[in-house]
Amino acid sequence: MKRFRNLALSLLSVSMIFTGCGGGDDILVPEESKTAVEAEIAESQSIKSELVYAGQVKPNETVNVTSKISGQVSKVNYDVGDTVRAGDVMFTLDQKDIQDQIKQLNAQLNVSNASVNSARTSLSHVDGAQSETQELSLKTAVENAEKAVENADVQIQNAKVAIENAKTSIETAKTNVENTKASLDNVTERYNNMKVLYNAGTITKNDFDSTELAYTQAQKAYEQSQNSLVQAQNSLSQAESSLTQAEIGKKQAETTYNQAKESYNIYVGKTTGENKETAQAGVNSAVASREAVQTQINVLRSTLNDTAVKAPISGIITAKNITETNMVSAQSAPFVIVDMSKVTVDVNVSEKLINVIKQGDEVDVTIPTVGDAVITGRIKTITPSADQTNTYPVKIEIDNGAGTIKPGMFAEIHFVESVKDNTVVVPRNTVLESAESKYVFVVENGKAVKKDVETGIDNGNEIEIVSGVSFGENIIVKGQSYVSDGEEVNIVGNGEKSSEQNSQTDADGKEE
Repeated sequence: MKRFRNLALSLLSVSMIFTGCGGGDDILVPEESKTAVEAEIAESQSIKSELVYAGQVKPNETVNVTSKISGQVSKVNYDVGDTVRAGDVMFTLDQKDIQDQIKQLNAQLNVSNASVNSARTSLSHVDGAQSETQELSLKTAVENAEKAVENADVQIQNAKVAIENAKTSIETAKTNVENTKASLDNVTERYNNMKVLYNAGTITKNDFDSTELAYTQAQKAYEQSQNSLVQAQNSLSQAESSLTQAEIGKKQAETTYNQAKESYNIYVGKTTGENKETAQAGVNSAVASREAVQTQINVLRSTLNDTAVKAPISGIITAKNITETNMVSAQSAPFVIVDMSKVTVDVNVSEKLINVIKQGDEVDVTIPTVGDAVITGRIKTITPSADQTNTYPVKIEIDNGAGTIKPGMFAEIHFVESVKDNTVVVPRNTVLESAESKYVFVVENGKAVKKDVETGIDNGNEIEIVSGVSFGENIIVKGQSYVSDGEEVNIVGNGEKSSEQNSQTDADGKEE
């Protein structure tokens, strides 16, 4: 009897599970027989799709520091790796030759001043009557001007001799360069052979050291011969410049002489009115000659300022090709300065993106070697025409105040291709496809309901649902591949509520 009573109780328990108080319409399906799914409430969200391009980081600006004039370096103030500001003096050149030319022109300026004074005196003394004192003054001016011409001839002759000497020095220096080069080649070959023998243990260290010393001396001799050649060439240039200055000085002295002589002749042989007119012309000419000399002096003073070569931009020195006593010219680049306060990345985008972006847009930048943090960049330039690869060059500018981004690093540029706000967004694999349509499953009254949808932006991780689902609907995002239309489901996760719901299920053994 007890066994049958237990059996009856068991049957009654099963009956209670599958039968409700209202009869057959309230039959419950065991939770274990429903397909477990996760769902999310369709809410207003934003979605964007990106196109990623890779490029190499470049400095914002790279500048070669050059000298406007040629000369010998007297002092170098910076080295590779140093930070400089625009206007800092990088190096200075020897000023002696320029100062000598200024002295020579100052002497000519004194002569020109005397000529101006003489011409003005002649103008003030013209009164229609001849004066022995005035005549003597004009005659003295002529004699002084004639001596100035003679002095200019001497300077021209000296400059020509200097030119010839410089040419001879150049030829000698060229021969010396060839000889020291040949000597260096011979010693280099012997040095390399002795080095092999020394490394093989065939010769002693003393023998090798002797050869190495000869090699070093030959190198220095060759370098010195090159410097001598440059110095000789500079001497020729300076001598030619001196000749030019002397010839200009002679022309000015001749002009002064002719003016003084003309003033003298006019004073002696012409009327007072004519004398006044001519004397005024003499003053004007003398003043013009003086101004020409002064202009040359001003030019040389400006050149004197150019001996202090300054940094054109602020930045870091990345190359140095200069030492003290070296000769530099306008064609050489003794320093290279790189501005890394901002860096740029060049990428080539497709025609799909070119009309979406515009100059000034902000873009996300990632540089793996710097870290995982997203850096904000800005589109600096967009080339409106395609290049040979049928893509469009775009330059991205990035602030680099901390200096952590280095030229040569690789960066990924994230361009926003499209963006949509206030729309339904679900994980990409939520949307299923058949031959006829795209669809999702939503949960209605505990059942999976199939709904055809139209999709929009797809960024590979998420996808926009344009139509077919409304805000507030419960979309199945996991387990959708295992349900069918109308099938009862068990929601084990529902957006932000899933953790609370799962905790309740764990506590009670079933979903509330």
